[in-house]
Amino acid sequence: MKNPHLIWILLILTTLSSYALAEDSVHPVVIGIILLLTSIKGALIIDGFMELHGVSHLVRRALHLYCPVLAVSIWGILQF
Repeated sequence: MKNPHLIWILLILTTLSSYALAEDSVHPVVIGIILLLTSIKGALIIDGFMELHGVSHLVRRALHLYCPVLAVSIWGILQF
């Protein structure tokens, strides 16, 4: 784990930012920003807390691709 305190603070800040944005508007751009922040949170959790340093790069890359692909999929579904 690199620096769990810094990662924890970043997770709290991104969560509060997402909450503040969600309270103000439901505009598609705002939803996209919220999903981007959620992807960043997922990457922080994968890097900081999942302890994946001993597994293959394929598993780590799959997990890192999961967050943005899921966010883009959700955003695409909400657009229609």
